[in-house]
Amino acid sequence: MKNFTIALFAALMLTSVSLRAENWMSRLPDNTYVSVLSIPGAHDAATGSGWEEGMESLGDAFARTQGLTLDSLWSIGIRAFDLRPCVYEEYMNINHGIVPTNVHFEDALRQLRDSLVANPSEFIIIHLLHESDGDQVENAYNERLLEVLNADDLKDYFVSFKRDLKVSEMRGKILLLSRDVYANTPIGGFFRNWTGEANWGKQTQGRIIGPNNAIASLYMQDYSDTHGENGIETKIAAIERLLNFSTTYETKKATSCRWIFNFASAYSKMESVFGYEVSTSEGYRDNATHTHAAILNYLQEHEAGPTGIILMDFAGVEESEGYETRGKELVNALIDNNFRYLDDLAGVDAPMTTEKATAETVFSIDGRQLTSLQQGHVNIVKMDDGRVLKTFIK
Repeated sequence: MKNFTIALFAALMLTSVSLRAENWMSRLPDNTYVSVLSIPGAHDAATGSGWEEGMESLGDAFARTQGLTLDSLWSIGIRAFDLRPCVYEEYMNINHGIVPTNVHFEDALRQLRDSLVANPSEFIIIHLLHESDGDQVENAYNERLLEVLNADDLKDYFVSFKRDLKVSEMRGKILLLSRDVYANTPIGGFFRNWTGEANWGKQTQGRIIGPNNAIASLYMQDYSDTHGENGIETKIAAIERLLNFSTTYETKKATSCRWIFNFASAYSKMESVFGYEVSTSEGYRDNATHTHAAILNYLQEHEAGPTGIILMDFAGVEESEGYETRGKELVNALIDNNFRYLDDLAGVDAPMTTEKATAETVFSIDGRQLTSLQQGHVNIVKMDDGRVLKTFIK
């Protein structure tokens, strides 16, 4: 018991590097709604893993948005992955536009699954988008995707979307949310009414649809082209407007859950290729220097609250090709942000007093072991059935 107490105390005090990264979700109370978390994510996550043979120069110049492999992104604490598969003859590949990475979609899913098996306290959210420009087989995406998702060694790892998903229901699982409707019923959920405009009215009209008539409100910000006049200023204003909402919105019950996707990613530079204007890797780096700094400043200057899912470029990378991307600092800040508002009951479904499990160990929010529950304070409770709960005693 003494060793257990020391280990849990260290976790609550955020002093363990491994808990800050590979196991950071182990500190989240089981009864917290997923919609009120702050989750760092990677936009076009597979582009840091390399390119299909012969495509290295093209990929490095025009399609790179990450500097770390999928394994490394997991290790630094990324828990949301933007994956964009297309259809090849023998497999599905992950592309960024027409540029193929060297990562097969099936392999990426199994790699992420293995990370969950090794770290069962964690969970993953996948933002899925059909990269149709890369298809080598036409009109086969829906069928091939379902084949992959229903594979015997993968199908049990996907969780069905519902508005009030809790951390306890997500541990060890993958929530796959697709921008494309590939079947009558999703494996995970479908995004609806997605927009890339910096228009608040449209950004707040999104929905996530799940099996069994599940539906939730989705607020999104995915303004991606910042290369024009005032483009970066427009992007930052849109990011901050959604942060203003997400960090102050009170989720008091299951029916009030709002899901947030706030993209830091965008491209601020383009080049003309064969008469077409295309985004560049340098543009993703340059944009990241501005949006990452803006989010970090926001987190430092405002009262802590949920950010939702933040998908960024060059996650975990502090400097890339001369650009100060601050990607490692941003990932760490988002992880730590969760525990800055742990003492706020918004977004927590209070445990029922009729539960049969009993409290095994009690800690204050700052990590001190207590002999009993404190009245008028938030308590972190380790139950004898293994759950970790956040409770408030009036």
